[in-house]
Amino acid sequence: MSGDQTSAPARRPLIDAKAAGALLDVPSSWVLAEARADRIPHVKLGRYVRFDADQLGVWWRTRARGPWRS
Repeated sequence: MSGDQTSAPARRPLIDAKAAGALLDVPSSWVLAEARADRIPHVKLGRYVRFDADQLGVWWRTRARGPWRS
């Protein structure tokens, strides 16, 4: 390998439902229910459900309503 290695951009780790709920200011039970219904971006890892904080940010911004929205 050469010294010009291209490195992948640093990614934040996946978060659990409790952290996702805190990010969205909703209960973790709501986050899990929405994931089960396939209405919120999530990743299933066996019996575990995890969330990408960046994807959740994009997801809620696409649902924003009001006069300030461009």
